[in-house]
Amino acid sequence: MYYRLTNEPYSPNFAGLSSTPTAEVPWTMGVRSKAQVEEPIRCELHPESAAPPPDLILTIPIFSTRLIDALKSAGVKNMDLYKVELVHPTQGKTYTDYRAVNILGRIACADLEQSQYLPDHEPPLMKFDRLVLDEAKTMGVPMFRLAESTLTILVSEKVRQAVAAAGLRGVRLIPLDAAPRDET
Repeated sequence: MYYRLTNEPYSPNFAGLSSTPTAEVPWTMGVRSKAQVEEPIRCELHPESAAPPPDLILTIPIFSTRLIDALKSAGVKNMDLYKVELVHPTQGKTYTDYRAVNILGRIACADLEQSQYLPDHEPPLMKFDRLVLDEAKTMGVPMFRLAESTLTILVSEKVRQAVAAAGLRGVRLIPLDAAPRDET
């Protein structure tokens, strides 16, 4: 079974950045960056963001080292990691235990006959109301981007268990058979 990795229902103010950094990384395409990335990537949190920030910020995406450790313990190896400084403008704190994560690998595994999606969107930007996977095509990969909708990050049951055991803040794993949702 696979789950969609998200930080919902947290509001953008809770875990948001005031602007998206401009590193030359194709964050949503599942491919390694050819550009040299200057580290640390400095990000300013939204003034109303929680302190400390949650373990998952999906703007580019940014994972805490706690989340990265949980993912690695579940066998996830397909991550390019970049040092990040999260600066909280109103609290005067800088958090350095976060990494910008480029998830390497896209897998085309949506069962389009069983799934429900908006017909006017094509891969890699499909919008699903109901996503059904052909799990044989996942080859058991513990975390990847869905090739049909590269904004969608999917994780395996083993990853779900590791994340649940780690007691992380702001990380949700939504089963694909959950009620339909608005995906913007």
